[in-house]
Amino acid sequence: MLRPFAKRSIAGLGRRGVLLLALAAALPSAAAEDAAAWMGVKGATAELVREPVFNGRFMLYRAGKPGAEAVVLVHGLGPNGARDWARVVPVLAPRYEVFALDLPGFGRSDKGNQLYSPETLARVIEQALAPRVGRPFTLVGHSMGAAISLAYAAAHPQRVRRLVLVDLAGVLHGSVYAQSVVKVGLGQLGGNFPAEAPWVDSLMRGAISKLENMPVSREMVLRTPALRQQLLRGDPGMIAAFALGEHDFSEALRKVTAPTLLIWGSEDQLAPLRTGQLAHALMPGSRFEIIAGAGHTPQLEDPDRFNALLLEELAGGRPAARLPPRTGPIEGKAQKCDGQAGARFSGDIPKLTLIHCTGAQIKNARIGELRVLESDVQIMTSEIREGLYALRSRVQVTAGSIGGEPALQLEEAEVDAAGTRFESVGPVAANLGTLPLNLRLSVAEVRRPGAAPRYFHDSVRIGAGKSW
Repeated sequence: MLRPFAKRSIAGLGRRGVLLLALAAALPSAAAEDAAAWMGVKGATAELVREPVFNGRFMLYRAGKPGAEAVVLVHGLGPNGARDWARVVPVLAPRYEVFALDLPGFGRSDKGNQLYSPETLARVIEQALAPRVGRPFTLVGHSMGAAISLAYAAAHPQRVRRLVLVDLAGVLHGSVYAQSVVKVGLGQLGGNFPAEAPWVDSLMRGAISKLENMPVSREMVLRTPALRQQLLRGDPGMIAAFALGEHDFSEALRKVTAPTLLIWGSEDQLAPLRTGQLAHALMPGSRFEIIAGAGHTPQLEDPDRFNALLLEELAGGRPAARLPPRTGPIEGKAQKCDGQAGARFSGDIPKLTLIHCTGAQIKNARIGELRVLESDVQIMTSEIREGLYALRSRVQVTAGSIGGEPALQLEEAEVDAAGTRFESVGPVAANLGTLPLNLRLSVAEVRRPGAAPRYFHDSVRIGAGKSW
C-alpha cells in the first residue's frame, strides 16, 4: 500500500529514477504487536524462515484450515508487508489454508542492500515458500507483488492453480511509467498544480530525459552494491521499485497458462488502468474486473467487493467474456476529425484523419490508414492495417496491432505503444522529420513473415531521417 508523497523538492528525480518517487513511498511501520495478530484469525502463526536467495530470513504467516486448498498472498511495496492483506485473510481462513509472507527487504523480514528484483523475489517463493506449501496453490499478488506473482506463474506453471493479479505494477516501461508518476507526485506535493501547465510538461520531459540518459547503465546500478548504495541509498523499497521498472514482462504476459483474474481500482494513479487493459489483451485466459471508485489498493479501500471477486475466483470463477476476432475487409466510410475535442471512434473505418484534435480516443476499431496531424489520441485494442502517420502529435497505443510498410511514419511525434503488435516486412518506424525522436515501447511485439516474434521493452531513439 502507498501513501501520498511527503512535501519535498523534486530536483533529484533524474538519477534515482522518476518512478521511485511514487513506488518507494512507504507506510509507517506497524505498531508493536504479536507477529500474527494482524491476521485476525484464531490459531494464526508467524515464523522466520531461512531462504537461500539472499541468505537471510523472511517472515511467513499461516492461517486457516491446514491441508485445505492453499492460497498464497504476495504484498506490494511498503514496510507493512503482508499486513496489506489484513482485510482479506479473515475472509479466506474459514475455507482455505492461507500463506502470506513479508518479502525479503520488507515488513519483519531481513533487510539489506540486495537486488530485490521480481526475478530474485520469485526465486524466494519457489525455493523457500513453495516447499512448505507442498502442493499447487492459488497465487494472489498486489502491485509489485502482482508483478512477482506474474513472473513466478510464468516460470513455474505446475505450481499455480489460479493467478490473481491486483493493480499489477511495473509492466509499462520506466520512461512511460515515469510520466504518470510525476503527475501523481505533483498532485500530492501540496501545490495542486494543473497537469496541463507548461512548466509541468517541461519538468516531466526533463526528468524523463535524465532517466533515459543515466551516465551508467541501469542494469549496472542494480547489479553493483556500491552503485545501489550511492544512487538508491541501499534502500530495499527504492531498489525494488527501480528493479520493477527495469523488468521486461513481455514473455511472461503471453506465457502464463493458469486461469487469471485481473482486479483493478478504477481510480488507480500508480498502476494506470491502461496496464490492466493491456494485460487482459495479452493473457487469453484472463478475466478483467474493475472496482469502481477504488484506487491502488482495492483490497483495503473496498474489501467487500474485492473479497467477493476473490472468493468467486477461488470457487471456479466465471468464463472470460471476450469479443470474437473480426476478419475480412474493412468496410464503412472514411472519417475525419477537424478541430474537435474529445472525439470518439470505433468500428470499421477505411481511413481516419485527425487534424488539431485534442483528447481523441479510438477503441475496438479496425482502421485501414490512420493520419494524426497536430493532435493527441489514445488508441485502445484496435487494428490499424495500412500504417499510422503522425505529425507533431502525441499517440498512445494500448494492445491491438499496427501494420504497414513501415507501420509508423513520424515527424516530430511522440508514440507510446504498450502491448502492441507491429506487423511489417521491413522497418517498423521511420522518422521523416529533421529532429530525433523517441519511440517508447512497453512489452511490445514485432512480427515478420516467417520469423519468430520479437519482443521490445525499451525507449528507442530514432535519428532524423532514420528508420528502426
